[in-house]
Amino acid sequence: MNTITGSLKQYKPIVYNEKTKSYTVSWGLRNIGDQNYQWNYKIFNFKPSLLVIKDTINSAINERTKSYIINNFRWNGMSIYLSLEKQIDYTLLFNTTLLLDGSNLPEQVKFRVNGENVYYTFENIDDMKDFMIAMNNHIRMHVNNGNKAKEEINYDEYKL
Repeated sequence: MNTITGSLKQYKPIVYNEKTKSYTVSWGLRNIGDQNYQWNYKIFNFKPSLLVIKDTINSAINERTKSYIINNFRWNGMSIYLSLEKQIDYTLLFNTTLLLDGSNLPEQVKFRVNGENVYYTFENIDDMKDFMIAMNNHIRMHVNNGNKAKEEINYDEYKL
């Protein structure tokens, strides 16, 4: 996904370039201050159908959402890398802890924090609940933001 910065006048959802015989599809217009805007775009060397445009935009929003979930989770002052594998591991540990009424605690986990391994020990169920609630809220927030971004796209603007 490419990003460009410009004025609001420069933003067009879809543009045909006669010289290069290409179409530029843009989306995700956002104000970055001082009458400057930023948006995403993709260039096609063919006339994209509305289905291709929708798929392109939805895929880009899904990738951005995934990246926010993985790379932007903060808990207890730590920026924790939250890959899908890690989400599953933490959820399984939490479920196991609940099933065992916490008899497996304390439990040490390895977080990936700013590229470094950091070991953290969950001493009690409340500590683990706090982590899981924060993780789930983080995921839900970014999924909801991604869904909202998709819903805000006016695909009528992309009809040629």
